[in-house]
Amino acid sequence: MIIVKLLMRWLHIFSVITAAGTTVFLRLALLPALAAVADEARKAVIQSLSRRLRVLIRAAIGGAMLSGVYNTILLSKTAVPPYGFVYAVKMAMSGAVFVVLIIFTSSKPRYADFQANWRKWLGLNLALAIIIVALSAWLRYLH
Repeated sequence: MIIVKLLMRWLHIFSVITAAGTTVFLRLALLPALAAVADEARKAVIQSLSRRLRVLIRAAIGGAMLSGVYNTILLSKTAVPPYGFVYAVKMAMSGAVFVVLIIFTSSKPRYADFQANWRKWLGLNLALAIIIVALSAWLRYLH
C-alpha cells in the first residue's frame, strides 16, 4: 500500500508541476520572446508547439485528476474544517487552469480570439496556479 501512496503522490506532484510549469514557461519566457519574431515564424512556432503541448497538457490533467481523486479519498478521512471549503476552491481554480490550457493549445479556429489574448489568459493561469499551490500547502495541514 505504501508503494501505491508514493506513486500517486509522485504522479500528482509531477502532473501539477507539468501543468503549472507549462504556464510559467509560456507566459514568462516563450511568448514574450516570440513577440520580437516575424508574424509567420511566430505562428508556425506556436502551432508546432501547441501540437506537442496538447498531449503533454492532457496527460498532466489526467494524471492530476487520477491521483487527486485517490489522494482525496485517502486524506479526506482525517480532514478537519475548513478542509472541504478550501478543497472546493482549489478544485474550481484547478478546473479553470485546465480549461485555459486546453483552449490555449487547441487547434480549433473558434478559439483564435482567446489565443490572441494570450498575455491576459496565461497571466490569469499563472496567478491561479500560485494560489492553488498555496491552498494545497494549507490543505496538507488540515488533516
